[in-house]
Amino acid sequence: MIKRLDRLDVATSDLNDAASIYEKNFGFKVTRSGEQASVTIGGAEIRLASGAFATDALKANGEGMFALWLEADDLDQVVASLKKAGIAAGAIKKEAGQRILAVAPKVANQVPLFIFDRKG
Repeated sequence: MIKRLDRLDVATSDLNDAASIYEKNFGFKVTRSGEQASVTIGGAEIRLASGAFATDALKANGEGMFALWLEADDLDQVVASLKKAGIAAGAIKKEAGQRILAVAPKVANQVPLFIFDRKG
């Protein structure tokens, strides 16, 4: 069902400092673009977000991970599997050529989880 980890979103109040940590401590190449920066690792991305992109996450939880994105082959199969496990799946939204399911953090070990496919 789930085929890969796509992206991990991390909120930061200081983008330059956060990017520097990934560069200096881990030797990653960080690509910066406005209020975001990213690191690619094995086909997955760590996206550092600040400013308007991270305002809600910073207010709610402070700095750190605020979203985990997983790609599925077929979101309908994921929804069916969740329902079979007794988990109520929310509505599937269509955005930018993707279908996206937001999974409630309470059923994902308090992790804001988004699962998508490219059938949008």
